[in-house]
Amino acid sequence: MIKKTFGEIISDKFDIPLNGIVSVPSAQFIGNTHLSIDGCVGIKKYDETEIIIRCKIYIIRVIGASLSMMTFSQGRVSIRGYISSYNIEKVNKYGKN
Repeated sequence: MIKKTFGEIISDKFDIPLNGIVSVPSAQFIGNTHLSIDGCVGIKKYDETEIIIRCKIYIIRVIGASLSMMTFSQGRVSIRGYISSYNIEKVNKYGKN
């Protein structure tokens, strides 16, 4: 038997997308040169080769070259440049990573 989380049970019962219930960031890539992320609360690091974005319970690290943030407003970040990799890490229960 597969156990469901509380968020999954509510999502199923009320037919609501899971990302509308839990704090899961949403990302959209356009090739390897554009990335938009919804659900951001801050920027931890920003330079031409690495951008680290803080979401409620995740840290998203974007690695590349000639990276720049085009927008950062209302929880949405738009990044352009050559994106070679990204990493998503869950923040521990004490809010540190």
